[in-house]
Amino acid sequence: MKKKRRKKPNRSTWLIVLLICGYFLYNFVSTEIQLIQLRNQRDDLQEQISIEKDKSDQLAQELEQIHSDEYIETLARRYFGLVYPREKIIIEVEPDSNNN
Repeated sequence: MKKKRRKKPNRSTWLIVLLICGYFLYNFVSTEIQLIQLRNQRDDLQEQISIEKDKSDQLAQELEQIHSDEYIETLARRYFGLVYPREKIIIEVEPDSNNN
């Protein structure tokens, strides 16, 4: 019986296999880079959503306070300088540090 001789792959076959492997490696690496970028973008967007939810909660709370008498009184005192009759106003004066 004759043994079948196995044919050795030539250089062009190896080159084709190498190119195919390189192509798949390139696709894998570029996909991984894109995945990392998308994850970073997702994390940034989730952080922005969290910040905006906090702002929304704060505005909702302020909206509830707007209708209370205490809040209106606080605004009148702070921005318009309004006081009750016979209420004493105390103004603190900080000493000059240059006169020491």
